Amino acid sequence: MTKAIDILQVLKAAGSKWNFLPFRPGLVGGHCIGVAPYYLTHKAQEIGYHPEVILAGRRIDDSMAGYVADEVIKLMTRRKMQVVDSKILVLGLTFKEGCPDLRNTKVIDIVRELTSYHAQVDIYDPWIDVAEAEHEYKVTPLADKPQPATYDAIVLAVAHPEFLQLGAAGIHAFGKNEHVLYDVKSLLGTTESDGHL
Repeated sequence: MTKAIDILQVLKAAGSKWNFLPFRPGLVGGHCIGVAPYYLTHKAQEIGYHPEVILAGRRIDDSMAGYVADEVIKLMTRRKMQVVDSKILVLGLTFKEGCPDLRNTKVIDIVRELTSYHAQVDIYDPWIDVAEAEHEYKVTPLADKPQPATYDAIVLAVAHPEFLQLGAAGIHAFGKNEHVLYDVKSLLGTTESDGHL
């Protein structure tokens, strides 16, 4: 069995280099990285060049939401938690932190994947316009803060300042006694969540 490499330890080690930029793994939404590379690859292919690296990056980014959902389901099943009819909370819907922009968000793909397992998925994002989310994605996010001790699983999907202020204890408080917490942005310490990218 291979041992997983902890990305936070890798970033910490790499941070000893003077010009290192600490990019963290996560969902890549929005327009600049999520959509614009397809324009570039289209034009490149028109002149006979096949930009494999760009296309490989897009394939990986486009598959991340499914990967996150699968990891959450695996964590639940390892604990013998029922997935069908479970309650899962997704914290954040925007494509990046501290921003109300919902365009091209990859978080919606996590929601759809989890819903495909017949889980009841609630979304909470204090930055969004609920009516816009309903119109754009046909989902109805919670208008108010989630109820405590309610969820079988929690997915911390966006690094909004409000979620950082809650801290691990505040986020865990939304979960039932037995729940899993998956930290997409690796915001919490490695011992404060059950899984992270």
